[in-house]
Amino acid sequence: MIFGIIAEYNPFHNGHFYHIHKSKKITKTENCIVIMSGNFVQRGEPAVLNKQTRTKLALKNGASMVIELPVPFATGSADIFAYGAVNILENSNIIDFLCFGAETNNINHITYIADILTNEPKTFKEILREELSRGISYPSARYNALSIYVKNYQMDINSIDLSFLKTPNNILALEYVKALKLHNSAIKPIVIQRKGNSFHQTEITSPISSATAVRTALKEFELSRIPETKELIKNKIKSSLPENIWETFFQEIINYPKLENYLPALDYILRTKTKKELSEILDMTEGLENRILKHAFEKNTEDLFQGLKTKRYTLTKIKHAITHLLLDIKKSDIAPYMDKGLPYIRILGFRKDKEFLLRELTEKSKIPVITNIKSAEKKLSPLAVSLLNKEKLASDIYYMLTTKEINTEYTKPIVIV
Repeated sequence: MIFGIIAEYNPFHNGHFYHIHKSKKITKTENCIVIMSGNFVQRGEPAVLNKQTRTKLALKNGASMVIELPVPFATGSADIFAYGAVNILENSNIIDFLCFGAETNNINHITYIADILTNEPKTFKEILREELSRGISYPSARYNALSIYVKNYQMDINSIDLSFLKTPNNILALEYVKALKLHNSAIKPIVIQRKGNSFHQTEITSPISSATAVRTALKEFELSRIPETKELIKNKIKSSLPENIWETFFQEIINYPKLENYLPALDYILRTKTKKELSEILDMTEGLENRILKHAFEKNTEDLFQGLKTKRYTLTKIKHAITHLLLDIKKSDIAPYMDKGLPYIRILGFRKDKEFLLRELTEKSKIPVITNIKSAEKKLSPLAVSLLNKEKLASDIYYMLTTKEINTEYTKPIVIV
């Protein structure tokens, strides 16, 4: 038996450790395969640690193998992110369970709403169109449409409190179940109720804190000039991480790339692209390119985001669009894979004592399994190579303002622990 987890580990913390080991207990297996974002993550930002380091930390703390979620999916909206990751799990042909975290533990409610979104009844679609016509964002319109539809047309389950769909982890849980349904998958979904701080918590107040709280503390640590305060913040961060990763974390975290560091590059891109070219970028919809051109040359990303944000354009959507602009990810780059599925499975790392999982995956996978990128192009289709090239570009951009490394996809080896 093997279970899958879809994650970013940005960074890996005690909550992730709990999730892995709780999943092992529930599924009664030690075999855990993680589908993980690469150097850019679903928040629309560069990761605080590179993908090789995050792979190593995951393997040291319970993961058996880590597979990369290709960058157009890793930085996509929740439905694209979930679809890509589930597609990899399905194509692996060896996964029995998908274990994901959420604030709720009611898998029946998640499944019920996923059924509505998968089948899209005519009445629901009409309500959704009406909500969108009000000029609000798609997530808000979908939430409103679900609330109206369930209340008025699904009397057998109108006791559902749909407010659970307002938290990111629950939204992702819904998208995972929806993606499993779209794939007609036999993989069984298992929800692990979140412990400790909520997803939105920005302060570390317990040993199990959110990744958001850890990143906020990290920013405070960098900005502080008072040694005593820095030490206090460092100890808070340490308290939220597994003990076996502290040293690696604080060694590797120095000068990690931030989205604001790329403003000069974005300035150049915006000055050299036409409005039509901007409109072709993934998540650049409903005239967002016009607002970006209007506010593009703000002095920092905070001013840029505040200038762009409206009822229609959420901060998340804006960050996705900006990151896709930086990485040159177009709508046309992702469309073929949403139709045909992802074209390969790329291994980032595995544990030595779990090498049998790599053999099983290689034997049973429906698509090519890549362990050595140097020889990968020989067995991949042109479409698959184009996706791999997006990964190479993303990694080069990730390192351009820090270590200045290039061709890291070729120089950084697979992680074996």
